Amino acid sequence: MLEISIKNKAFGHKIILQNIDLKISKNGIYGVVGKNGEGKTTLFKCITGLTNFQGIVYYDNSALKNNDIAFIPTEVPIYDQLTTVEFLDFYSELLNMKNKETAVLFNVPQDKLIKTFSTGMKKKAYINAVFQKEYVVYIFDEPFNGLDLESNYLLMNYIKKIAKTSIVFISSHILEILYKDCVSIFLVKDKKIKEFEKQSYSKIEEGLFLK
Repeated sequence: MLEISIKNKAFGHKIILQNIDLKISKNGIYGVVGKNGEGKTTLFKCITGLTNFQGIVYYDNSALKNNDIAFIPTEVPIYDQLTTVEFLDFYSELLNMKNKETAVLFNVPQDKLIKTFSTGMKKKAYINAVFQKEYVVYIFDEPFNGLDLESNYLLMNYIKKIAKTSIVFISSHILEILYKDCVSIFLVKDKKIKEFEKQSYSKIEEGLFLK
């Protein structure tokens, strides 16, 4: 079980998230939606330990470790002075991967400097690096931005595969993507988070846009 308890998360005097208690008891895909600035990315950074907050994140009654979380942010932090192969090796060393996976999801030029890549190709190189190992929790923050149709298809199919054995969070402004495959969807609004199960998805847009 994944337990997320955020008593308070603020930047200066501005409170972003408050009194959040989420419990996820089974593997699968979980959507996260909300208007810009409501706290979706902040929630993800709390889960991954990339920002300080008052609260805890537990997995099976123990603190969730950084090496157990895969985080794919909207803008991927990639060292573009390296080649693809060099970045793969760097990332595996960074996480002390002793038994990294050899298969990669996307075809990316291996011997070219990443700085010569398009935005979409950089994202593919980063995702390939992250997917060198398995994780108990995956977080995808707007993962389909910058990718072409075929790449989105490949990525979503892979997400469905890993969701059989892991908890996967996806944020997206395209609700239809989430409606199809998510176990439930979390709406981040007014410092709170509300969970919608499949039978209530029709109410998400009302929750998003109405006062």
